[in-house]
Amino acid sequence: MPRLDVRSKTEITALAVRHDDARNQEVRIKVKELSLSSGVLSGLDSVPEVPFLIKIALPDRGRVELAAEALRGNDGQHVVRFFFPQRQAMASLWAFIRTQPQEPGLCPYCARPVSSARNNCIFCGRCLELLATTYLDQHLQATLTERLAPRLEHLDTSFIQRIMAMMDRAIIGEVEARADEEFVGTTPAMLDVFAMIRRAAATDMNILILGESGTGKELTAKAIHEKSLRREGPLVVVNCAAIPEGLLEGELFGHEKGAFTGAHAAKKGRFELANGGTIFLDEIGDLPTPLQAKLLRFLEDRVVERIGGKNGVRVDVRIIAATNCDLEGMVAAAGFRGDLFYRLNSFTIKLPPLRDRGEDKVILAKYLFQKIGRIEQSPLAGLSDAALEAIRRHDWPGNVRELINKIRRAIVMARSEWIEPADLELAPVLPAGGIAAAVPGSERELVCAALESSGYVVARAARALGVSRPTLYHLLRRHQIGLPKRMC
Repeated sequence: MPRLDVRSKTEITALAVRHDDARNQEVRIKVKELSLSSGVLSGLDSVPEVPFLIKIALPDRGRVELAAEALRGNDGQHVVRFFFPQRQAMASLWAFIRTQPQEPGLCPYCARPVSSARNNCIFCGRCLELLATTYLDQHLQATLTERLAPRLEHLDTSFIQRIMAMMDRAIIGEVEARADEEFVGTTPAMLDVFAMIRRAAATDMNILILGESGTGKELTAKAIHEKSLRREGPLVVVNCAAIPEGLLEGELFGHEKGAFTGAHAAKKGRFELANGGTIFLDEIGDLPTPLQAKLLRFLEDRVVERIGGKNGVRVDVRIIAATNCDLEGMVAAAGFRGDLFYRLNSFTIKLPPLRDRGEDKVILAKYLFQKIGRIEQSPLAGLSDAALEAIRRHDWPGNVRELINKIRRAIVMARSEWIEPADLELAPVLPAGGIAAAVPGSERELVCAALESSGYVVARAARALGVSRPTLYHLLRRHQIGLPKRMC
């Protein structure tokens, strides 16, 4: 098992602070090995059973104080584990450790041979760019679960749950700050999605995102990429359904000069362009069968074979795929390769449709009104209670994308200072007792709204109002409401 951190073997003078007989006793010691997470001490005849403080004088870096816990010891030496130090102390500690000599030609983590030309160890996967300014943040993120594991035994379940809730709230806050409409909300289904994004981002596995059209699959892929160690690399988006089948292979894998008529120059495919980052394959269910086989081959060896090429090109890319299709059903019907499905399905995130997100519909509507209204400099006061109730009752087959379009239209088409159901092209919510219980004056508005939301199809409008077609025609005559000629 590889070490958690790079370590220095330069001997350093330090002080161990122990609490004895109601006073603090400082003992001069030597630190023989030092890393971000642990150290080897000598000069202590014994170590306390409780955590104690170590004051280390780092050459040219000043003094840092670290809380430590003894793990084991023999022959006058003791191995201690450090608790997470403050940011400044960790930065000073790392600034010293990273400049210390390491075994030449060996990985400082797993001690296996490494090539100086590689940025990561091929055995343990750890980053080898110790002098990069972004190294420390990336390393801490990559080793978070390993750092937490030995400390979890000291935490009770309720405390762990509070930590998880805090992290989820932080993600929600980040997402709202980025103004990503599809991710505004606090229902349990969306909290589960936030948690899955956090877990997926911490890995380098292939991700499969499932969800109906308009639920935010591309936004989820972007969130995973931005929170992953690949965030400095490119995110390349490919809609497999939008590119003609005859051109899709060249778009994905590229081609060499002269590979076919019109190939006047070599061209890199999307996989090569995503090298070092992430490629998002949207609508993966529409990928033609021949390309499914080629994608499977790529997943196995990570080598891109351009059209007309003789030598493959090795690329380092993470694949996130998404679809609104039932891939398992397609596999059963021989419409999608089962082996490819299981390779893509290493980690699955299912996005809930808007109709299942409870009060998120109203939260989203209010948020979108504020955002779009600010952009359009709208003088409107907001969404009326009737409009909010209509939003709650609507099924939203187009999900968040449909809600965005309806809010945008309503801001332009509203006939008063408040957005009403008709402005949203939604059927109004009838009062208890149906349309017969409507107050005088509102009956005409209910009929007009029902007609508009149903596309002036009388049968649909009558169903929305809970009346028969003859009754609806009677209401049209009573309120002098005309229909477009093609509908009469």
